[in-house]
Amino acid sequence: MTDVYCFAFVEDTPSAAVADKLVAARNARLEHRLVFQKGFPAVMRGFGAIKSKCRTFLSMAKAGSHTFVLTDLDKAQCPCSLIRDWFAIPREIPVDLPPQCIFRVAVREVESWVLADHEAWAAYIKIPGDNFSKTPDQLDDPKQHLLTVIRRKGKKKIHQEMLPKGAAHIGPLYNEVLCEFINTSWQPERAAENSPSLDRALKALMKI
Repeated sequence: MTDVYCFAFVEDTPSAAVADKLVAARNARLEHRLVFQKGFPAVMRGFGAIKSKCRTFLSMAKAGSHTFVLTDLDKAQCPCSLIRDWFAIPREIPVDLPPQCIFRVAVREVESWVLADHEAWAAYIKIPGDNFSKTPDQLDDPKQHLLTVIRRKGKKKIHQEMLPKGAAHIGPLYNEVLCEFINTSWQPERAAENSPSLDRALKALMKI
């Protein structure tokens, strides 16, 4: 089989790093590769820009173009309700996107998937793992959980640089630290053992 070329859209830079790692894990197990188009994943700076392109994703699928989308569940009830809302799918119609539209939802944020590689994250951030949740998909606010632990237990300068200052939601090095961990230490298949939503994302990619 020939390689499958794919556009990709994510909310932020850690999600882009996760998307790259997911595809690498998938490609290591299958003969035909899934390859992002040049310049992708596109970082959309939040969910709003992704939501606004949902009709475009369907049009691309009808034209035969594959699209991989990764977004956060945030406060939505469940991934199906988010997809139904964003794609304007009526209640009487099942949620069944075209196979070319690979739309995955991190429950509740991509930080859940990062935390799911529990021991590796604890070793990397140099904070004992018992402080972090071992069931990150069950957290109401994974990002705040991560920041709270760092605020309470982090003693190093790098920890302080991850914490928000003033009106900011994250510290100046927050995304950089997460991306470095994802790129160097995070293992999707290991993390999927602790994150059902990540496990579903990996299985979906394996079907392409």
